[in-house]
Amino acid sequence: MAGKKVVKNPSQKRTRYVEDWELKEFLSVASPFLTSYVALKLALGLRKGDMLSIRIDQISDEGLLVRPRKTLRSSGKSMLFVWTDHLRECIKHALDVCPKPGNEYLFCNRFGSPYIKLNGTTSGFDSIWQRAMVNALAKTELRDRFTEHDLRAKVASDTSAQHAKELMGHSNQGTTDRVYRRKALAIKPAR
Repeated sequence: MAGKKVVKNPSQKRTRYVEDWELKEFLSVASPFLTSYVALKLALGLRKGDMLSIRIDQISDEGLLVRPRKTLRSSGKSMLFVWTDHLRECIKHALDVCPKPGNEYLFCNRFGSPYIKLNGTTSGFDSIWQRAMVNALAKTELRDRFTEHDLRAKVASDTSAQHAKELMGHSNQGTTDRVYRRKALAIKPAR
């Protein structure tokens, strides 16, 4: 390869926005585990790895303290999600569906192990998501697949630009707008 130019094949940017009705259809056949996961995901907007890394000891009187893995490497900043009634409800539901009391992680398998491995892979969770998506496509009005990552974009699209930037943990508003703000703008036509 010495002296050869490496040409990367650019992948096409995802533009999929998950409509509310699609999410409702998906959740109508999803397990309680996935229902609680999605509810918390929509409240926090965290990356999948950060969601699956939430430990019980991160829940305190002040709220939920999260140290995003990607942000931690670059800035070292943590995020404290302060308590709201909705966040309390999401956390309670997630704790209720946790397989065994005394688990270290909020989202874990029946053995108490997290769905994220040390190398960052999430194959167990990905299998659960894919099975639920296949089930939703077969049994509901849902016609197009969406990914777990598309939910992060939904969170960013369904809130104000500034709030989306904070939830995504970005230091640059342009990154949030370019990658995650996917909902079509509602524009009033000229006269």
